[in-house]
Amino acid sequence: MKRFYILFLTFSILCAATLAWVPTHAVRSNQREAFAENDTETGRMGADHVIRFLVMGVDRAAGLCDSMFLVTLNEQEKNARILQIPRDTYANYTERDYRKINAALHVLGPTGVKTLLSRAMGVRIDYFVILDLSCLRAVVDAIGGVDVNVPQSMHYTDPEQNLVIEIPQGVHHLDGKGAEHFVRYRSGYVNADLGRLDAQKHFLQAFAKKCSTMTAAQLFQVTCSVLSRLQTDVGIGELTRVLTLLRECDTDEIPMATLSGQAVQGSSGAWYYAVNREGACRMVNEYLCPAIPIAQSEFDPDGLFDRADHADFHKVYIAPEASLPLW
Repeated sequence: MKRFYILFLTFSILCAATLAWVPTHAVRSNQREAFAENDTETGRMGADHVIRFLVMGVDRAAGLCDSMFLVTLNEQEKNARILQIPRDTYANYTERDYRKINAALHVLGPTGVKTLLSRAMGVRIDYFVILDLSCLRAVVDAIGGVDVNVPQSMHYTDPEQNLVIEIPQGVHHLDGKGAEHFVRYRSGYVNADLGRLDAQKHFLQAFAKKCSTMTAAQLFQVTCSVLSRLQTDVGIGELTRVLTLLRECDTDEIPMATLSGQAVQGSSGAWYYAVNREGACRMVNEYLCPAIPIAQSEFDPDGLFDRADHADFHKVYIAPEASLPLW
């Protein structure tokens, strides 16, 4: 599994640094300036000997992030860690009614999201990497497909996106299109988006198994397949440092977790993922590796993840982590 993550990050960072361009998003200038002024460059930052990436998987058709995670590369310990942020996470980043984190990229732009999460998490996030579903298709097709044991039959149709998912239960050899459908499917899971997160982890395991058989020529082909499908702010000057660290990482399993919290239904009937502050603070210290562990009071100082006017949201936010789930 770890080999896949290292390969995938290497491809992403190498290709993106080669492109070396940052996308333009429609962002209100006063919002961008506000987040820039609130950037968390404190004494803790820069002394942690780590490089942190915000990786966002984007559904171009819907304009939303299907996946969001923070990757930490530790220069001293020569290892990596990954913290997932569920796409339905409640976050108060806009004055509009829709406050799921998956729309933050559209509202704030990549630099704005990176700065927003840096302040909320209490650690510096150095770079962003944006990938869309065409990248997943290209990578899977480049390696000749992936064998996946589909845990349940998947049936879903969305005429607006011209999307039809039909994958029977059982072992299937998925090409790029099939892999995209597998990782996007969520409607049939009892726990919806959390079920999809589990499926994505399952897919990564199958993908890692295939990656372990790849030759140098195949690796080069995969690199070329993602070349034009990445957006990032990684500079060429930082590339050598990152690639050297990736090569030095040990071969053990990379720790991977989902930000602590639980699903809560809003007053409109929509479901959100409410963050638990105590658990999230613990995960920041474990997965984002600050030089000095952050205190719970330092996590989310602006209440980005809290919804104090909604009892159920706030109850999850302030609850002891050990008490989850609350209902």
